[in-house]
Amino acid sequence: MQLLFWPCMLISLILAITALSLTKANLFFVSAILILPMSLYLAATPRFHIWGLIFPLFYIGAAIILKKNLHWLAVLLSLPNFMLIAWLGYVVITQ
Repeated sequence: MQLLFWPCMLISLILAITALSLTKANLFFVSAILILPMSLYLAATPRFHIWGLIFPLFYIGAAIILKKNLHWLAVLLSLPNFMLIAWLGYVVITQ
């Protein structure tokens, strides 16, 4: 599980940054698919319960908004995923 979990999250972040810099909305859809395993894992935990499933939707929303040329809003929609992965990395490292 860990062999797939962390690389998918990091590639998801890299693709999101690439999507924002190149304004390619399709990369956000790939990012949403790559962040899905983490999202399903978080949905099974008591802290995130059903809220864990919302994180891929942020990427999908950012893709839709990016197609409408609202770059700043796409950045804001992808920001929760960046903060979540940073927080998760911090929790894992400090344990």
